Amino acid sequence: MHRPPSTRLRCYLHTINPILNQHCRSISTASTLSYNASPDRITSQRDWNTNDEFFKFTRGRFLVNEAENLRTREIRFDMNHLARAAAESIGATQCISIQKYPDGMFNKAFLMTMDNGREIVAKVPNPNAGVPHFTTASEVATMDFARTVLNTPAPRVYTWNSHAESHPVGAEFIIMEKSEGIPLSHVWDTLKLPQKLQVLLTMTRLQKEWLSVSFSHYGGLYYAQDVQPPPDSHYVKDGKAVYDSKFAIGPATGRDWVDAGRSMLNIERGPWSSLSQYLQAVGTRETQAIQSLKLPKQIALLCGPKLYQPDTEKKLTILTWYQQIIDALIPKDTAITKPRLWHNDLHDDNIFVDPHNPETITGIIDWQSCHISPLFSHNPDPAFLHWDGLEPETLDLVPRPNLSGLSPEERSAAVSEYTVHNVFIGWRKLMHAKNPDLYRAVTFRNTPSYGLIFLAHRMFEYGEAHFQSLLVDMEDTWGDLPAMTSDVPFPFHFSEADIERIKLDSDGAVAGTELVAEVKEQLDDLWPDKGFIEHERYDDCKAALQEIKNQILDQLAETDEERTEYERYWPFE
Repeated sequence: MHRPPSTRLRCYLHTINPILNQHCRSISTASTLSYNASPDRITSQRDWNTNDEFFKFTRGRFLVNEAENLRTREIRFDMNHLARAAAESIGATQCISIQKYPDGMFNKAFLMTMDNGREIVAKVPNPNAGVPHFTTASEVATMDFARTVLNTPAPRVYTWNSHAESHPVGAEFIIMEKSEGIPLSHVWDTLKLPQKLQVLLTMTRLQKEWLSVSFSHYGGLYYAQDVQPPPDSHYVKDGKAVYDSKFAIGPATGRDWVDAGRSMLNIERGPWSSLSQYLQAVGTRETQAIQSLKLPKQIALLCGPKLYQPDTEKKLTILTWYQQIIDALIPKDTAITKPRLWHNDLHDDNIFVDPHNPETITGIIDWQSCHISPLFSHNPDPAFLHWDGLEPETLDLVPRPNLSGLSPEERSAAVSEYTVHNVFIGWRKLMHAKNPDLYRAVTFRNTPSYGLIFLAHRMFEYGEAHFQSLLVDMEDTWGDLPAMTSDVPFPFHFSEADIERIKLDSDGAVAGTELVAEVKEQLDDLWPDKGFIEHERYDDCKAALQEIKNQILDQLAETDEERTEYERYWPFE
């Protein structure tokens, strides 16, 4: 518990990184709509409502709370009226075919072809997508802002509705243009290193545009007529304040305000004029979630008698501590604390490129839940980089691996690791040179202060053991925090018994995280990310999980009571 500060931090990053990566993957895999993927069904009939699969989740199965997961991803609406609205929005007479894209975790998307040959995309949010009205209204305004102010190729919206009860469709929807090009996922692995670096250079330029704009408040972006904005709501473009009557700042729409039942909470959702207010509201939100919602089953770490067991009272106590030290955690660098709008889900199915010139980005889709928050809280790195390691200690490229004596499989793995590492280093070099504010945000994201802020944002699901351990360690460096002075004492006292208990909790949580890593390694492509697996792999996945579960129980459970406890915490059905 009393390792040197640099060693403690690297240890923290090593243990918390799987949780950070799991959270990021939960965004990227969950929202995939892959608008150029093979359709589930092509239909040319006139009564579209007879196709039951349009309304249900058909992409695969769940191994965690399947009934509930399917229920929250089924939505009934009038497809005939949706097709009619789509046709009218672009001046066509009628829709002649509908293709359903593979389900996203929060939305359904359809490719509609009109009698005049034009194709458009229709998107309908599932019940779990977010707070009614605000989620759709914010997504539409954000796409418009991205395209017209941030010079980003976001889809153009032809028509939309954010009040389900007010329209014959009976659901919220967005009718938008189909992005040109092909998903980056179709070509990324085939691109040569110089081509990949050109894609990254284009992404760097886009992020530079995003960095050129900050906002007066933290929250979500809307059209002014869809919310009641604060009187001084505005944005700043290249240093100049813009009081635009078209756009306004309203309630937050990020996934951490929605997931695991949070959308049902009666809480303050912003906007907020200061970072301290915003972070305090996060603590209040997590407190109410813990007090009023059922704790979700956890797959970021396994729990049980010899591991860590979630504790409601500890969670609430920690949030009280968090709210006492928020101001001390906030960095003084205003460039990384200003409210910024960002696309946090830059995986390779959300980015479209020119098939004849794949270095050219032609479209970025899926702006749902993009929100205005401090730069340091946004994901700086595109998911298509496939970087799961710790932050590199230097920006030096790694040398080519020695492939002599390796099997073909080993050579392939070594070359892949070398490529991924150096592409990521190339990305960091571009960021350092072109977007230094973003690079400084990355630096802050590798500090204990950011770790505490991040864990507080997800305290309802997990994080209390890691939070306690980080907080105890912070006593040694409290005076080094930018917001602190030497005469402000560390506000908590931990006895030796407290420290020992916290160490046991932390060790148990680390062991649970490492167990998940081992299970994922054993399952490989059978691992059910976010509890989801495709139909064709469901039986094999379920059988493999049952075998692994039996192994874990045989190894850890010494009594029938302990076995029952492990069974209770086991997340998979």
